[in-house]
Amino acid sequence: MSRSHRSPRPALLLAGLGLAGAVVALVVFGAFLPAIVEVKAPATGPVVRAARPDEARAALDSAATALLAGDCAAYDDALPGSGRAARTALRSLYRHLAPLPWTSFRFAAKPVPGVPGRYDVRAVGELGGAGPPDRILGERILDIGVLDERVIVRGDDTPAAVARQNVMAFARPIAVRRNGCIVLADESEAERAGDVAGACGPARERLALLGITSREPVVIYYFSSRRELRRALGGGPAEQRIRFFSRAPDRLSRAPAKTRDIGVLGPALDGKDDWMPLMLAHELTHAYTASWFAKTEHAPTLLAEGLATAVEGGRTYQPLRDDLASPDPELPLLTAIASGSLWSGKPIDTVRLGYLEGGSLVLYVLDGWGLADLRRFVTAASDSDLSEAGLDKAVRRSLGVGWDEFYAGWVRFVQTLP
Repeated sequence: MSRSHRSPRPALLLAGLGLAGAVVALVVFGAFLPAIVEVKAPATGPVVRAARPDEARAALDSAATALLAGDCAAYDDALPGSGRAARTALRSLYRHLAPLPWTSFRFAAKPVPGVPGRYDVRAVGELGGAGPPDRILGERILDIGVLDERVIVRGDDTPAAVARQNVMAFARPIAVRRNGCIVLADESEAERAGDVAGACGPARERLALLGITSREPVVIYYFSSRRELRRALGGGPAEQRIRFFSRAPDRLSRAPAKTRDIGVLGPALDGKDDWMPLMLAHELTHAYTASWFAKTEHAPTLLAEGLATAVEGGRTYQPLRDDLASPDPELPLLTAIASGSLWSGKPIDTVRLGYLEGGSLVLYVLDGWGLADLRRFVTAASDSDLSEAGLDKAVRRSLGVGWDEFYAGWVRFVQTLP
């Protein structure tokens, strides 16, 4: 009869003792493992340090020279990117900027305070002879370092809105040069950009009304959508009804430029090709006469728009005659001159009325006194306090008559307009 409980076999007992010993050994070895690994850790690789301003400038200068020459390989070699974000930022700059007709070009870099190696890099230069020489057409916030004595870009910290401003708003920028205008647009809008450049010819002929003979090139942005426009401007314009406008070019210096840039919202021209030269004449007038207000105390919108409306032509002044005949005019002349904006908070009919008032005022002075006195009147009125007494003093000094006589003559003149 077999036993119900057997004693462990000697072989199994020995195996159990061996396993227990192994576990103890592993525990003991594990206690020392971190120390062993730490001692035997491999040496670290090359260290990337922040680039000094002189090092960053030298690399950026070389990259700018390559971009101006259209040498993509030399550009990549002068300013290599480390990591996807850096390479994408650098390639975007080259792709957008290299096709443009630069007269001069450079990258201007300014250290970002508190972050060693981080630079605000701006693409600046003169475009096709159109000043200013420090025009900004692209911007990136780049982290620039030095690895093995070679400058590299190791990161891009540019806000999305900044990255898309100016020509960076176009997927593939092109420039069409004709008739003293440089039209910037996306490649998909090449034909319409050509139409705008062509219309600059007859538009320029109308500038003779104000004696404007300057051939200084003017930059025109042609936008295929309001979204593209808002990207280029970093938001604006604040007045959503504005479709064609002039604005000071973005530049490093705060000094006023000789001319202003022009913005054109392309879809607003659909079916209006015959009007295109008149619209451009209006905006070119702004581009060239903004300097008239550079040293005055004010730049009354009524006078600025009046100059442009007079050159544009093609308008009927009947709404103005109707308003003047009303016992309660919508926009009295004194109020209009002193108004900071003809657009803000006003219905479109009132805006148009203001343009007619300004245009008629300019034509009145031209007709009664001449071109030289027109500019004296505009600058004297703009340098006044825009009150009735101030304007009275301004017209006496520039035209030799008092405000009451001037106003009465203007009302009579309006009756003779188309």
